[in-house]
Amino acid sequence: MKESKKRKRFAGRRHLNLVIIVIVALAVFFILPRRHPAELSPASQEQLLELARQQLRATAAGETELIDVIEETLPDSLRQEGAAFVSLYATDGGLRGCMIDDFARHEPLYLNVLRNTVLAATADQRFASIRPDDVSRLRIGIAIVYDIQLVAYEASNDLLEILGPGPFGVILRVDDVTGSYLPSVWTIFPDPAEFLSELCLKSGLAADRWQQEPYPTINTYRVHEYSESMPGV
Repeated sequence: MKESKKRKRFAGRRHLNLVIIVIVALAVFFILPRRHPAELSPASQEQLLELARQQLRATAAGETELIDVIEETLPDSLRQEGAAFVSLYATDGGLRGCMIDDFARHEPLYLNVLRNTVLAATADQRFASIRPDDVSRLRIGIAIVYDIQLVAYEASNDLLEILGPGPFGVILRVDDVTGSYLPSVWTIFPDPAEFLSELCLKSGLAADRWQQEPYPTINTYRVHEYSESMPGV
């Protein structure tokens, strides 16, 4: 009889311990911050920025091909499909080049970053191409694009209510013309009307094109941003 009671108490404690373990596991799952699929670990961030740095050196030196990378040695996070802006900044913080070839994920992330490093260094028509002696004075920033959303609106004034300073970048499309501002540009143009006008000008359109019919297609997106802490050498 005593053995039976002991077994019951043991079984009860075991059941209670199991319940506690499940509760703790659920608490960890729901409470602790989890990394978004497009977000990189610190090690992957460092590796991707170093690849961009190597590509920048090669491109500035006149190399026309992408650098060789052994894809199998990279973590899965860099081999999954992705799309990212690559930005080049001068030591005073001024922009020196910024490009993205396509907002849709269409190739491995590391490859997309290499390709857009070349474009940022050579194809941003606002700036001269990067020269070898520029490289050590430039800081590289990478912004991985995710959560692209179409903005539904009926009149241009609707955009002034929908858009505003926050975590969203903006894509503006008119026919075959596409322009975009990263979320950080809201700190420069916090007024939505000015933001849209400047975006139109950047895209080679009239400043008031966003107010004209047929209205542009507008998308918003989020980014995970990573940057070198100081110019590389």
